[in-house]
Amino acid sequence: MQRRFRVGEQYRDTGSYRNSADQFLRWIRGPLEAGIKNTGGIRDLSASRSETPAALVLVSNDSGISQHDDPWEDTLAVNAGYISYWGDAKADNPYDDSSKNQKIKTAFDRAAAGQREEVPPVLVFRKPESGVVEFCGLCIPDHFEVRSYQDDTGTQIPNYLFHFSILNTQSVPVTWLHDRAQLNDDNHAPDVWTRWVETGNVAQWPTGETLDQSGRIRRYETAETIVSDAFRDNAFDRYGHACTMTGIREADLLDLAHILPRSQHPDLAEHPENVLVLNSLHHRAFDAALFTIDSDHRIRTSPSFDPAHPFLQETIVNRDGEQLAFPPDAQVRPTFLEELNTGLSWL
Repeated sequence: MQRRFRVGEQYRDTGSYRNSADQFLRWIRGPLEAGIKNTGGIRDLSASRSETPAALVLVSNDSGISQHDDPWEDTLAVNAGYISYWGDAKADNPYDDSSKNQKIKTAFDRAAAGQREEVPPVLVFRKPESGVVEFCGLCIPDHFEVRSYQDDTGTQIPNYLFHFSILNTQSVPVTWLHDRAQLNDDNHAPDVWTRWVETGNVAQWPTGETLDQSGRIRRYETAETIVSDAFRDNAFDRYGHACTMTGIREADLLDLAHILPRSQHPDLAEHPENVLVLNSLHHRAFDAALFTIDSDHRIRTSPSFDPAHPFLQETIVNRDGEQLAFPPDAQVRPTFLEELNTGLSWL
């Protein structure tokens, strides 16, 4: 059975590749003479035929909650498709002298120079608890910056903050890492990695949306025209405080989605028949025209939409052609849907 690291799944980390129960250091080492070290958050897998690491493995101790002993708080926004990771820096180990930081920065510099074939894949894990790591995704460099914090003595300590985009793949085969380390071979690489190396196109997890050259997701919608709280509350009431596509009811996950974008039609920003209630992930896919709803209220999916996330496969792609049932008090004007869909070349 081929071993894979899958996004969101946890793996046993005993701290030793010699332990037969280990699913982290042992898996990565596999048949190699050397794997990654069990030290620090930034680790590299060396390659026998290249000075470029076969892979960079980053481990974050942040679980979304501030770590009392660590001023550097990583942002692991897996569901949003990006990760912001602090480099290695201390008062006695300046950020620009750190050999670990230099390995990451070199990858960013090469990506910026278009030398993507010289950029190692970056695998990011988090440690939700001792003895366990959770895979956050296969990443590529986006951009970096330098920021500082003030320690207890008042000293300003600068550090790199590296921003990564997560590629749209559910899993990474461990054999690919071994092939890169031994043969500098990418035959087992995920398709999204190969596409990025060859073209620079970034298909971002979890929707597969393409990033433009500035690193921003291509969207139709903007937030220039604000709707009132009263209109928003009324719309949520009409939709029963539930996502039209999935039935999700968690209030913090629900958005008001406009059919005709409010940036282009500010006069329709508060039209009751120009809005849907969607969860934030489906809202993002809808605004990016990865799927739409036709005038008969059927789900229509873009042929190019191939999300790696199984939830999106189940709730959008596999439901292509299915007719949605709206709550009795919720109505969507068919002409608004027709106008929206007229601009979709794939429909």
